[in-house]
Amino acid sequence: MPKLETAPTCPICGPALLAYLQQSPARLARWAALPRLALQRGQVLLRAGETPAALWWVEQGLLRASFLDASGRERNHAFYPEQQWLGLPDPPQPSPVSLEALETSRLCVLPYAALQQWQAEEPGLAELLWQGLSAQVQRLTAREQQWLMLDAGQRYRRFLAEEPELAQRLKQRQLASYLGITDVALSRIRRRLREQAGLSL
Repeated sequence: MPKLETAPTCPICGPALLAYLQQSPARLARWAALPRLALQRGQVLLRAGETPAALWWVEQGLLRASFLDASGRERNHAFYPEQQWLGLPDPPQPSPVSLEALETSRLCVLPYAALQQWQAEEPGLAELLWQGLSAQVQRLTAREQQWLMLDAGQRYRRFLAEEPELAQRLKQRQLASYLGITDVALSRIRRRLREQAGLSL
């Protein structure tokens, strides 16, 4: 398999965010006071073309970002399980993707107005958010590199290696769309890998 870039670690995602909040009781209390949003499976959080008014942090559940291709077919762009950000810390712009809950989910809502005030009071937060955005952009670049350099089977094996827990939560059609292949093609890849390695994939 070709050598690929490794996506950088986000300094304000996952456990890193919780560690950052716990450094200050006031900071932790401010986070706890933010509103929460409950989503049912299949509920749309944001439609393509809409301008978000907040950032969201996934406390529970799983969401996906999808868009329509030139033929009107829906394509899965990214998945967001627990402890991941949705949205960008830049000034809000119309979203190129739709966001939908794949599971019953709970989100922490950080309105842009509250974010701007927080950044003004804690200048170091802006730098952390910038680093987080940079890591997100590099992850997307790494995925594009996989599309260009790996065949479908290699992309699937790479996804299993990088996201084993997420792979168990996705339906076959969702994963196939993310990998850029059909359900039938993914079934063939899985069958071939089982025959080769004797594993249940």
